[in-house]
Parts: sequence; C-alpha cells; structure tokens
Amino acid sequence: MKRKIVAVLVGAALGVGVAVGPAVAASGGSGGGVGHPDVVLYKGQHNKTVKISYSVKKPTSAQVRACFDAHSYPEYGEVYEGWGDFDWSYDVEYHDRYGNDVGGGAFFYADKAGAAGKVTSSRWYDWEAFGKYKAVATIERDFEVQGLDDEGWTWEHYCQLPDARYSDTFYFKRATYLKVNASPEPVRKGRYATVKGTLKFWNPSYDYGEGAVRPLKGKKVKIYFDPSGSRGAVYKRTATVTSKGTFVKKIKQKKSGTWIVKYAGTSTLTPDRATDAVRVK
Repeated sequence: MKRKIVAVLVGAALGVGVAVGPAVAASGGSGGGVGHPDVVLYKGQHNKTVKISYSVKKPTSAQVRACFDAHSYPEYGEVYEGWGDFDWSYDVEYHDRYGNDVGGGAFFYADKAGAAGKVTSSRWYDWEAFGKYKAVATIERDFEVQGLDDEGWTWEHYCQLPDARYSDTFYFKRATYLKVNASPEPVRKGRYATVKGTLKFWNPSYDYGEGAVRPLKGKKVKIYFDPSGSRGAVYKRTATVTSKGTFVKKIKQKKSGTWIVKYAGTSTLTPDRATDAVRVK
C-alpha cells in the first residue's frame, strides 16, 4: 500500500532566498516578477491590448533541503530523491496613482513545465483614465519534495513558500505628433531662420469613430541647433504652442546644421522629437 505523508512548510521556516514584501519595479528576485509596458493610444485607436510578462524561479536547493529537513521522518528511513509538482499562481491587480484598486488583471497558473522562465498574458485597455498606474502581482508558490523510505514506499511533502509581491509602474498615454520646418532653405549666413511647426495629440472620443488629432495649446517645446560637424546640439529657444497647435521662432543661423525641436511629454502624453536640416550659403 502506498503511503503519503503531507506537511506544510510556511513563512520563515525556509529562511533562504524568500521574498516577504514589495520589491522594486519589474523585480526578478526569488519567486518571480512582473513587467508591464507603457500603454499608448495612437491615431485611430480607441483601445489596446498589451502583453504583460511574468517570471518565476524554481525553489533553490537550500529551500528544497529545508523542506525535507523540517518534515522528514528518519525513523522510516526517508531519503530525498527530488522535487515533484509546482503550483505557481499569479493574481495581478492594478492601482492608480492614488493607490486605489482599479480592477483585476491577468491570472496565470503554471504547471511543472512552466515553473521557470517567463510567461505572458494580455491586458485590454478601453477608456481608463490616462496617467500613472502600478501593476501589483501577488505570487503564491507551492511545490513538493519526493522520495522513498527504507521499505521502498514513496512519500511527498507539500511545501508552501511565502507569497511574493512584485510591482511595476507604467503609464497610460496618448500619442503626440510633432512637426517642424525651418526656412528659408538655404538661409544666408547670419540671417534669421524661421523655425515653425505643430504639436498635436491623439484625443480619443467616447463615441467610437469620432476621435481626432487636436492641438496641444499652451505646451512648451524646446528648440536646439546642431551645427554640421559639431559634437552636439545647443539649446536656443523655448516656444509656446498656440490654440491652433502651432509654434514659431526666428533665430539667427551662422552655420549649416539641423534644427531640433523636442517636446518632453507628461504622465498622460508621450514625448516627441522632430528635425529639419538647413544649409547656410
């Protein structure tokens, strides 16, 4: 008759390599981790599906040995032979910038074959508030050790590692569209070049099909000039975007080179960059 002895190993009994609290973003320490990319809605999009990545590690040899030592029965001549099944379960929650729970995420249950390495699952976004979020994964980690006693009967010890919590901060943003044109081309040496352009963003509508690219009134863009053959760009001016999404600055140009305009972005809007090369004659 086959005999099965089941014991539970919890908390600090393992004492080696366990995670007991929130880790740094996208951590990959003992027990696993979670990684969440930024989510950006581009022109024409009203929702988006992204892949969330998780990683998990098998128990260390020290943890397996601790389980065996804590629950073996020497009087039966038990000998450890290996580990058995793994049961890693993930529960991912989403928190907004205020720490409020804004809904559940993906669940994944790993079998023995998937007990190490990375796996992915999907998260679908549709009309959630733009801004900063945090994906918080709680990972339950269970496994078994197996062996034989001196009579050849098999045994299994059930081991439970402490839950591990991992988090990754990400942003839900709208795409920005920056364009620049510098003129005249070419420009006379020492004369003014007119650097103008537009800065707009994708503004989804709550009615499908009615989203539009709209101006980013009041936003600041920084203008740089990179002379040909130089070691890098030099800051020149800051321009403010008008209600029509336009900006313009006149700046003297002494050498041929490239005008560079940058928008830094925000927690709800992506950064962007545009360039235009102008030759001096």
